Amino acid sequence: NAIEGIEWIRLLYCYPDKITDELIAEMRDNPRILKYIDLPIQHISDNMLKAMNRHGDSAMIKEVISKLRREIPDIMIRTTFIVGFPGETYEEFLDTLSLVKKVRYGSMFTFIYSPRKGTPAAEMEDPITKKEKTKWFLELLKVQEEIAAENGNE
Repeated sequence: NAIEGIEWIRLLYCYPDKITDELIAEMRDNPRILKYIDLPIQHISDNMLKAMNRHGDSAMIKEVISKLRREIPDIMIRTTFIVGFPGETYEEFLDTLSLVKKVRYGSMFTFIYSPRKGTPAAEMEDPITKKEKTKWFLELLKVQEEIAAENGNE
């Protein structure tokens, strides 16, 4: 913020567990910081968050989103989700779908899980078929597309 010549600042790839009340206040009060944040959540199921080695839990993520919306009502929240992570159940996928419907993200990127060599997840048993992962992925995309259309962000 102290650097001259920078007109605006956009916060990208902000882990939810690192979002403090002080950061939220700075975003709210500093005119150089855009009312935009990228929170790469990946999932909302506590089991999946743990399996993905993500910090925090679903309650913390939901509280951060609530604080952001309460303190900065016009904030645009962008996120990312992974569908079909090894061991994910359809019920856990539905938890993510429910969150998307409730939060109504301004922008969302979603990916079908694919193993990356050398990662712990690549060694996990993956009982979910590619067909099933694709079905879930398309279901999530449809919901976000409907939200975007309602928000005029087609």
